[in-house]
Amino acid sequence: MSSLTYTADASRKIIKYGGSGLIAFILIWSIGSISIKAYKLAHPKYIAPTVRYGALPKIIFPEKQFENKRFTFEFTDDKTPSFSDQSKVYIIYRSTTKILAFEEGKEIAKQFGFESDPNEIGEGIYEFKNEKNNKTLTINVLQGDFKLKYPYLEDSSILEAKNVPNKVKAIEIAASFLESGDKYTDDLKNGEKKISYWQIADGNLKSVLAQSEANVVRVDFYRKKLEDKWEITSPQTGEASVSVLVSGDENNDKQIIEASFKYANIDRESFSTYPVKTVEQAIENLKNGNYWPSSDINSENVTIREIQLAYYEPITLTQYLQPIYIFKGDNNFVAFVSAVTDKYISRQ
Repeated sequence: MSSLTYTADASRKIIKYGGSGLIAFILIWSIGSISIKAYKLAHPKYIAPTVRYGALPKIIFPEKQFENKRFTFEFTDDKTPSFSDQSKVYIIYRSTTKILAFEEGKEIAKQFGFESDPNEIGEGIYEFKNEKNNKTLTINVLQGDFKLKYPYLEDSSILEAKNVPNKVKAIEIAASFLESGDKYTDDLKNGEKKISYWQIADGNLKSVLAQSEANVVRVDFYRKKLEDKWEITSPQTGEASVSVLVSGDENNDKQIIEASFKYANIDRESFSTYPVKTVEQAIENLKNGNYWPSSDINSENVTIREIQLAYYEPITLTQYLQPIYIFKGDNNFVAFVSAVTDKYISRQ
């Protein structure tokens, strides 16, 4: 075989087997990379809680007298639920001074149609009146909360109104009201909305099942969940912190007869992670009476069937949105237990 022929034959073999080897190497490398990525995804590197805000203030729940219960626990498949050993604590932004907060409050009142100067009825709490439509707007400028009221229980035209709006229309009217005061935030727009029908009877509101029985309809606006999975809950089970009562009166001034807005401005991008109690530790808190009953019952014995991790919408002035455990039991019993470990909760 000539030198030239030998060289050509060798070159063909190198190209043939070298190409196959290269392809095999690329396949092995790709499979290995995918496997490594899958392993890392399934076994992420542990990152310790950052606790950047130091000791957090204790969650303040509304004052309520209650007696401790005897608890039993029955979970699906007899498995106690479990959660991560840490959770995010979010920053809440508020006005830095009372003067600035007051000016912001006046602007909100103006947008809702209240032009007159208010009366200060408490520390940072101002009452605005609209003599034309007989409505009152009370704003806590330090917390950003407000309550709008019209004396609808004394108005026979609302009692006799027949055009109580359906779900779609009621939500549209209520959302438009919030929008008029620049209070229809993105997380309310993107959160769940629920309606309930109510009847005015004997000077009070009574819940009814059907639109045909109702004088008014309440729209509850729930925030969009944090990370699309963690609920932000109000103190009162079954009620959102933002709600609007809509009547069936044809007079536009009487459509919105009550509104409650308790809303903390949460920065969803500003947070620190904190250690949280295990479910077993939270259960011990519950058994020892270290809980707050959002929905209590008379029975001394309660069977708990569900535990959730959620966030508590604060009712007091605070800079932090903190996680809680929610215990749900028979007969609509609901209890809250603070989730952050006691080590990182201030005792003051």
